[in-house]
Amino acid sequence: MKILFDVEQHQSDSSHRLLLRLCGLSLELPDPFDGHRDEKAVTRRMAEVKTQVKALLDAGWEVCTADEVRLEHEAETRRMQPPKGQRTKLSVDRKKTSQSFFGALPPTSKKVKLYPIEGNRNTEQTILAPDLLQRETEAEKIAVVLDNARSHHARALTGLHEPGQLLERITTIFLPPYAPDHNPVEHVRNTAKNNTATIQHETPEETLDASAPHVTGRTVDYDSEHLPLRGTRDDPVP
Repeated sequence: MKILFDVEQHQSDSSHRLLLRLCGLSLELPDPFDGHRDEKAVTRRMAEVKTQVKALLDAGWEVCTADEVRLEHEAETRRMQPPKGQRTKLSVDRKKTSQSFFGALPPTSKKVKLYPIEGNRNTEQTILAPDLLQRETEAEKIAVVLDNARSHHARALTGLHEPGQLLERITTIFLPPYAPDHNPVEHVRNTAKNNTATIQHETPEETLDASAPHVTGRTVDYDSEHLPLRGTRDDPVP
Protein backbone atom coordinates (compact mmCIF):
# COMPACT_ATOMS: atom_id res chain seq x y z
CA MET A 1 0.00 0.00 0.00
CA LYS A 2 2.82 2.40 0.85
CA ILE A 3 4.84 1.67 -2.27
CA LEU A 4 1.96 1.70 -4.75
CA PHE A 5 -0.33 4.39 -3.33
CA ASP A 6 1.72 6.26 -0.70
CA VAL A 7 -1.05 5.53 1.81
CA GLU A 8 -0.59 4.37 5.40
CA GLN A 9 -3.31 2.19 6.87
CA HIS A 10 -3.78 1.16 10.47
CA GLN A 11 -2.31 -2.29 10.79
CA SER A 12 -4.68 -5.08 11.85
CA ASP A 13 -4.78 -8.85 11.59
CA SER A 14 -7.94 -8.76 9.48
CA SER A 15 -6.37 -6.35 6.96
CA HIS A 16 -3.25 -8.47 6.60
CA ARG A 17 -5.25 -11.67 6.21
CA LEU A 18 -7.47 -10.08 3.57
CA LEU A 19 -4.42 -8.96 1.56
CA LEU A 20 -2.82 -12.38 1.87
CA ARG A 21 -6.08 -14.05 0.87
CA LEU A 22 -6.28 -11.90 -2.27
CA CYS A 23 -2.77 -13.16 -3.07
CA GLY A 24 -3.82 -16.77 -2.47
CA LEU A 25 -1.83 -17.01 0.78
CA SER A 26 -2.69 -17.50 4.45
CA LEU A 27 -1.13 -17.05 7.89
CA GLU A 28 -3.10 -19.98 9.26
CA LEU A 29 -2.09 -23.60 9.47
CA PRO A 30 -4.46 -26.25 8.09
CA ASP A 31 -7.31 -27.12 10.46
CA PRO A 32 -6.14 -30.68 11.13
CA PHE A 33 -2.75 -29.53 12.40
CA ASP A 34 -2.43 -29.83 16.16
CA GLY A 35 0.51 -30.92 18.25
CA HIS A 36 -1.79 -33.04 20.43
CA ARG A 37 -3.23 -34.99 17.51
CA ASP A 38 -2.53 -38.74 17.50
CA GLU A 39 -3.08 -40.03 13.97
CA LYS A 40 -3.25 -43.68 15.02
CA ALA A 41 -5.82 -42.89 17.70
CA VAL A 42 -7.84 -40.81 15.21
CA THR A 43 -7.86 -43.65 12.67
CA ARG A 44 -8.82 -46.18 15.33
CA ARG A 45 -11.65 -44.04 16.71
CA MET A 46 -13.02 -43.18 13.25
CA ALA A 47 -13.23 -46.90 12.41
CA GLU A 48 -15.32 -47.36 15.56
CA VAL A 49 -17.55 -44.39 14.66
CA LYS A 50 -18.15 -45.69 11.12
CA THR A 51 -19.08 -49.14 12.42
CA GLN A 52 -21.45 -47.72 15.03
CA VAL A 53 -23.11 -45.29 12.61
CA LYS A 54 -23.64 -47.99 9.96
CA ALA A 55 -25.28 -50.28 12.50
CA LEU A 56 -27.64 -47.52 13.68
CA LEU A 57 -28.60 -46.57 10.11
CA ASP A 58 -29.34 -50.22 9.34
CA ALA A 59 -31.53 -50.33 12.46
CA GLY A 60 -33.64 -47.40 11.22
CA TRP A 61 -32.12 -44.60 13.30
CA GLU A 62 -31.69 -41.07 12.02
CA VAL A 63 -28.00 -40.11 12.21
CA CYS A 64 -26.63 -36.55 11.97
CA THR A 65 -23.17 -35.11 12.14
CA ALA A 66 -23.43 -31.76 13.92
CA ASP A 67 -21.45 -28.69 14.83
CA GLU A 68 -22.00 -25.07 15.85
CA VAL A 69 -21.92 -22.63 12.92
CA ARG A 70 -21.41 -18.88 13.39
CA LEU A 71 -22.17 -16.33 10.69
CA GLU A 72 -20.58 -12.89 11.19
CA HIS A 73 -21.40 -9.44 9.84
CA GLU A 74 -18.68 -6.80 9.99
CA ALA A 75 -19.46 -3.18 9.14
CA GLU A 76 -16.62 -0.83 8.21
CA THR A 77 -16.50 2.97 8.29
CA ARG A 78 -13.43 4.47 6.64
CA ARG A 79 -12.13 7.97 7.32
CA MET A 80 -9.42 9.80 5.42
CA GLN A 81 -7.15 12.15 7.33
CA PRO A 82 -4.92 14.04 4.87
CA PRO A 83 -3.29 16.93 6.76
CA LYS A 84 -1.47 19.28 4.43
CA GLY A 85 2.13 18.32 3.95
CA GLN A 86 1.72 14.87 5.55
CA ARG A 87 1.07 11.42 4.21
CA THR A 88 -2.53 10.30 3.94
CA LYS A 89 -3.69 8.11 6.80
CA LEU A 90 -6.68 5.78 6.64
CA SER A 91 -8.53 4.85 9.82
CA VAL A 92 -11.20 2.15 9.92
CA ASP A 93 -13.95 1.65 12.50
CA ARG A 94 -15.27 -1.89 12.66
CA LYS A 95 -18.44 -3.19 14.25
CA LYS A 96 -19.09 -6.92 14.38
CA THR A 97 -22.33 -8.78 14.95
CA SER A 98 -22.87 -12.51 14.66
CA GLN A 99 -25.52 -15.20 14.72
CA SER A 100 -24.76 -18.75 15.83
CA PHE A 101 -26.53 -21.87 14.62
CA PHE A 102 -26.54 -25.57 15.41
CA GLY A 103 -25.94 -27.30 12.08
CA ALA A 104 -27.06 -30.91 11.60
CA LEU A 105 -26.20 -32.95 8.50
CA PRO A 106 -28.05 -36.27 7.98
CA PRO A 107 -26.35 -38.66 5.53
CA THR A 108 -29.80 -39.47 4.12
CA SER A 109 -30.84 -35.99 2.91
CA LYS A 110 -27.21 -34.78 2.55
CA LYS A 111 -28.42 -31.24 3.39
CA VAL A 112 -27.46 -29.19 6.45
CA LYS A 113 -30.30 -28.03 8.70
CA LEU A 114 -29.66 -24.86 10.71
CA TYR A 115 -31.18 -24.22 14.15
CA PRO A 116 -30.61 -20.71 15.59
CA ILE A 117 -28.75 -20.28 18.87
CA GLU A 118 -29.84 -17.11 20.62
CA GLY A 119 -27.35 -15.03 22.60
CA ASN A 120 -24.16 -16.64 23.82
CA ARG A 121 -23.33 -20.20 22.82
CA ASN A 122 -23.68 -21.83 26.21
CA THR A 123 -24.91 -25.15 27.60
CA GLU A 124 -28.54 -23.98 27.73
CA GLN A 125 -28.51 -23.08 24.04
CA THR A 126 -26.73 -26.35 23.24
CA ILE A 127 -29.69 -28.11 24.87
CA LEU A 128 -32.37 -26.15 22.99
CA ALA A 129 -30.91 -26.83 19.53
CA PRO A 130 -30.95 -30.67 19.75
CA ASP A 131 -34.48 -30.42 21.14
CA LEU A 132 -35.54 -28.55 17.99
CA LEU A 133 -33.80 -31.24 15.92
CA GLN A 134 -35.67 -34.10 17.58
CA ARG A 135 -39.01 -32.28 17.26
CA GLU A 136 -38.52 -32.16 13.47
CA THR A 137 -37.26 -35.74 13.14
CA GLU A 138 -39.74 -38.54 12.50
CA ALA A 139 -37.42 -41.40 13.45
CA GLU A 140 -37.89 -42.62 17.01
CA LYS A 141 -34.16 -42.81 17.70
CA ILE A 142 -31.55 -40.22 16.72
CA ALA A 143 -27.76 -40.35 16.88
CA VAL A 144 -25.81 -37.10 16.79
CA VAL A 145 -22.10 -37.20 15.97
CA LEU A 146 -20.30 -34.32 17.72
CA ASP A 147 -16.81 -33.04 18.36
CA ASN A 148 -15.34 -32.82 21.85
CA ALA A 149 -16.21 -29.22 22.68
CA ARG A 150 -16.54 -28.67 26.42
CA SER A 151 -20.21 -27.68 26.16
CA HIS A 152 -21.01 -31.05 24.54
CA HIS A 153 -19.74 -32.85 27.64
CA ALA A 154 -21.43 -30.59 30.20
CA ARG A 155 -23.14 -32.54 32.98
CA ALA A 156 -26.34 -30.54 32.50
CA LEU A 157 -26.48 -31.80 28.90
CA THR A 158 -25.34 -35.39 29.22
CA GLY A 159 -27.92 -36.13 31.92
CA LEU A 160 -30.73 -35.17 29.55
CA HIS A 161 -30.02 -38.19 27.35
CA GLU A 162 -31.11 -40.57 30.11
CA PRO A 163 -34.51 -42.36 29.87
CA GLY A 164 -37.39 -40.05 30.77
CA GLN A 165 -35.36 -36.88 30.21
CA LEU A 166 -35.79 -34.17 27.54
CA LEU A 167 -33.29 -35.58 25.03
CA GLU A 168 -33.87 -39.28 25.66
CA ARG A 169 -34.40 -39.93 21.93
CA ILE A 170 -30.89 -38.67 21.15
CA THR A 171 -27.70 -40.69 21.55
CA THR A 172 -24.39 -38.83 21.21
CA ILE A 173 -21.36 -40.22 19.40
CA PHE A 174 -18.10 -38.31 19.79
CA LEU A 175 -15.43 -37.85 17.16
CA PRO A 176 -11.77 -38.29 18.12
CA PRO A 177 -10.07 -35.30 19.78
CA TYR A 178 -8.26 -32.72 17.63
CA ALA A 179 -9.83 -34.03 14.40
CA PRO A 180 -12.28 -31.37 13.11
CA ASP A 181 -11.57 -32.43 9.52
CA HIS A 182 -13.63 -35.58 10.16
CA ASN A 183 -16.79 -33.54 10.72
CA PRO A 184 -18.35 -32.75 7.31
CA VAL A 185 -20.36 -29.84 8.80
CA GLU A 186 -17.01 -28.13 9.45
CA HIS A 187 -16.15 -28.42 5.75
CA VAL A 188 -19.51 -26.98 4.71
CA ARG A 189 -19.13 -24.06 7.13
CA ASN A 190 -15.65 -23.25 5.88
CA THR A 191 -16.76 -23.40 2.26
CA ALA A 192 -19.62 -20.98 2.97
CA LYS A 193 -17.24 -18.68 4.83
CA ASN A 194 -14.80 -18.62 1.93
CA ASN A 195 -17.58 -17.82 -0.56
CA THR A 196 -18.93 -14.84 1.38
CA ALA A 197 -15.94 -13.47 3.35
CA THR A 198 -14.99 -10.79 0.80
CA ILE A 199 -18.56 -9.59 0.08
CA GLN A 200 -19.62 -6.51 2.06
CA HIS A 201 -23.31 -6.25 3.01
CA GLU A 202 -24.93 -3.24 4.62
CA THR A 203 -26.96 -5.03 7.30
CA PRO A 204 -26.59 -8.24 9.36
CA GLU A 205 -29.82 -9.50 7.77
CA GLU A 206 -28.31 -9.19 4.29
CA THR A 207 -25.19 -11.04 5.41
CA LEU A 208 -27.31 -13.82 6.91
CA ASP A 209 -29.48 -14.06 3.79
CA ALA A 210 -26.35 -14.40 1.66
CA SER A 211 -24.43 -16.82 3.92
CA ALA A 212 -27.12 -19.26 5.08
CA PRO A 213 -27.94 -20.56 1.57
CA HIS A 214 -24.28 -21.52 1.11
CA VAL A 215 -24.63 -23.77 4.17
CA THR A 216 -28.10 -25.21 3.59
CA GLY A 217 -27.94 -25.30 -0.21
CA ARG A 218 -24.98 -27.65 -0.63
CA THR A 219 -25.50 -31.35 -1.25
CA VAL A 220 -22.78 -33.15 0.69
CA ASP A 221 -22.08 -36.64 -0.62
CA TYR A 222 -21.52 -38.16 2.78
CA ASP A 223 -22.83 -41.46 4.07
CA SER A 224 -20.72 -41.99 7.25
CA GLU A 225 -18.68 -44.59 5.38
CA HIS A 226 -16.76 -42.08 3.25
CA LEU A 227 -15.54 -39.12 5.26
CA PRO A 228 -14.03 -35.98 3.69
CA LEU A 229 -10.35 -36.30 2.96
CA ARG A 230 -7.96 -34.61 5.32
CA GLY A 231 -7.02 -31.17 4.03
CA THR A 232 -7.06 -27.45 4.69
CA ARG A 233 -9.94 -25.10 5.53
CA ASP A 234 -10.13 -24.14 1.84
CA ASP A 235 -10.87 -27.66 0.63
CA PRO A 236 -14.03 -27.88 -1.49
CA VAL A 237 -16.95 -29.98 -0.37
CA PRO A 238 -18.07 -32.64 -2.90
